[in-house]
Amino acid sequence: MSTTVAAAPTPTDLAKPGDVEIGSLRRPPRPKSAALVGTFVQLAKDPLAFMRLAGQGGPISRVCIGTEKLVFVHDPALIHEVLVGRASEMVKDQITQKLNEILGNGLLTSEGAFWRRQRKLMAPLFSRKQLAGYAETMATRTEAALAPWQDGESRDVHLDMMGLTLDIIFRTVFGAEMDEDHSGKVAHAIELMMDQFELELRTWRRFVPKNWLKKGRARAAEARAALDGVVYELIAKKRAAGATGDDLVSRLLAAKGDDGATMSDLQVRDEAVTMVVAGHETTALVLTFATLLLSDHPPAGERLRQELAEVLGGRTPRLDDIGNLPFTKAVVLETMRCFPPAYVIGRQATHPIALGGYRIDPGDQLLVSQWALHHDARWFAQPDAFLPERWLGDLEKQLPEHVYMPFGGGPRICIGQHFAMMEAILCLATLAQRVRLDVVAGQSRELSPAVTLRPKHGLMAVVHRV
Repeated sequence: MSTTVAAAPTPTDLAKPGDVEIGSLRRPPRPKSAALVGTFVQLAKDPLAFMRLAGQGGPISRVCIGTEKLVFVHDPALIHEVLVGRASEMVKDQITQKLNEILGNGLLTSEGAFWRRQRKLMAPLFSRKQLAGYAETMATRTEAALAPWQDGESRDVHLDMMGLTLDIIFRTVFGAEMDEDHSGKVAHAIELMMDQFELELRTWRRFVPKNWLKKGRARAAEARAALDGVVYELIAKKRAAGATGDDLVSRLLAAKGDDGATMSDLQVRDEAVTMVVAGHETTALVLTFATLLLSDHPPAGERLRQELAEVLGGRTPRLDDIGNLPFTKAVVLETMRCFPPAYVIGRQATHPIALGGYRIDPGDQLLVSQWALHHDARWFAQPDAFLPERWLGDLEKQLPEHVYMPFGGGPRICIGQHFAMMEAILCLATLAQRVRLDVVAGQSRELSPAVTLRPKHGLMAVVHRV
């Protein structure tokens, strides 16, 4: 398939510091569509449609929801300004900051000099050499998870994928198997936290002071306490053992900054929980949505299995096989285009700035929607179609920067992106060699855009051994 990519528009009115008096600039325009003007109901009902419409409102547009001012940035040049050019002038948006209650002060939520220190400390933990040691775990744990699946049975694939990736992340982050007690506590805690976050994002709770939501916050606090109990127990075991393993927690405990200081148990907890929550969730969603898309498009599934048969011949995939599995990788890339787990990025400026010729105030929530970008016909031919083959050429090189970004962009791009890509490809290759999954017809396909983009009611599929 030939894909034509339009040239990135370059706004002529992109104001630079000192070019104009910022206070004299106009505020970003509101979209012309009446459906977007000041309507929290519209956003709450269908956030994805809302963001896509907002993206059609021009390079930059403003929507007011109560006292919140949302500024949608949909032009690659302006997105670059937000994520790269002015990164030092930005902090995470208010919604992301709420994740502190779940994740603590980990890489996803920390700011400034502290974030830079943590990023520097943790970067070596995600080197290719370090990640190579995890490849075997990813493939063999997938095979172990598949072993009890029966031909002809129906399974909730989303639940299965969440369990699989949680198992993998625990073994790689903590170097430990999860017993049923730990597994149940962690899974329940994460689900409860996600549910509570969605309620605060998409209901009236968004506008209510924290101390008014005692019941909901008590449940979230209870879930965090259960999660912390498991995590601190594992950290204590690692410290007692001398933190000599190859798992991430052992390496976090041993890591030293330029001043020779090591991380406290609290900081190791925050980084480990961030990796567990964000790390397992992303890959599980890619595998779930890949199942849905491959079931809907049988020729793509057949092409995938043919590639795996030719390259692997039925054996367990290894890290070195990834370069020889271009269509498998293309399925992963296209799945993340169609259903980006991280569907929106948020920032807010620390002081008034000029962006695209408009004034941005510190309280403005600057939003960059991967969902809208990934479904924009300017960049992707047939944007609503599942076409893995679009990635077999040089599309990645043709696309303007900050158009396809399932892992974010700029200096705060996901530190675990290579881990996630490796895991998704190896797990998908293992799965597709062993089973074909046919999604059950007639079930709800409603999506739940909260912290990540999830299937709201799971995904039932029938297992066929191959």
